Amino acid sequence: MKSLTNPFSFNPFIWHWPLSGDVKDISPTTTWFSPQYEINLAGDSAIEKAVVTQVASYGRQLGKITQAVLELADGESGDAIASLRKMADDINAIKQHTLAEKIEADLMRLKQQDNAAYEALLKRL
Repeated sequence: MKSLTNPFSFNPFIWHWPLSGDVKDISPTTTWFSPQYEINLAGDSAIEKAVVTQVASYGRQLGKITQAVLELADGESGDAIASLRKMADDINAIKQHTLAEKIEADLMRLKQQDNAAYEALLKRL
């Protein structure tokens, strides 16, 4: 153990392998696959974040899918199927809401950057 008075003291009876020894808690910065970090291989990151935070985590989504598949394999149509349908409806509602927000934001940005193009687009719509 290191002496508090001399941080460079050496004790031959204490061995610390690489990545061992005194380690501070770094959990707030290592919450991988959390909505705080964007791991977005495909799709819209805003939609992914909303789905994970408002509907169900990835694990919970997978669990519902697994239960529904097992019910179908057993020839049943019970609570797991109904829960999966509800989750799908909630996700579709978020997608539609997020899409509308994105379109509105894009229109406002177009109006600020090129008002003539904005007016022309409104006439076409």
